[in-house]
Amino acid sequence: MSSTAEYWEVFARESAELPIRHVGAVEASGAESACVFARTLYDEFRWIEMLVAPRSSLVSLIRPE
Repeated sequence: MSSTAEYWEVFARESAELPIRHVGAVEASGAESACVFARTLYDEFRWIEMLVAPRSSLVSLIRPE
């Protein structure tokens, strides 16, 4: 990956009745690449919804000491 790459967390939902869950992470230089990598790596289920978010945008509620 280039020096501008960052980690993107991947979330998905299998059905409308189930909550969105964290399924993994990818390293990418932007949202478009992160979407491609996430779909390629985490396509083992028939997701009805998949999202990516830059790790740097996540807000920690509890941190390990």
